[in-house]
Amino acid sequence: MSEQVAIEIVEAPAVSVEVVEEGGVQVVEIIHPGPQGPPGNAAGFYLHTQSAPSVTWTMAHNLGFKPSVELLNAGSQEIEGDVVHLSQNVCIAYFTTPIAGFARLN
Repeated sequence: MSEQVAIEIVEAPAVSVEVVEEGGVQVVEIIHPGPQGPPGNAAGFYLHTQSAPSVTWTMAHNLGFKPSVELLNAGSQEIEGDVVHLSQNVCIAYFTTPIAGFARLN
């Protein structure tokens, strides 16, 4: 027994409809990708280099979200600082004394 079903596609971007057979049963698969995510770093992380010692490091990472932040001194040892996210794309690290180093955001 075969039935015909009308499907109306309201949104057009890259919708595909397939009839597939799964275990002797015909199934209609409708594949519709979700909305485009925010633009950002294709690698998914940002590496900030702070070559001049400073008590504030401003990091414009443009990742499109508030990332976790790992702070390292120039010798690659983990250091502590206060991180404040100003937006989805910018954060600042505050230190008690001027320091140079790196920050890995992901």
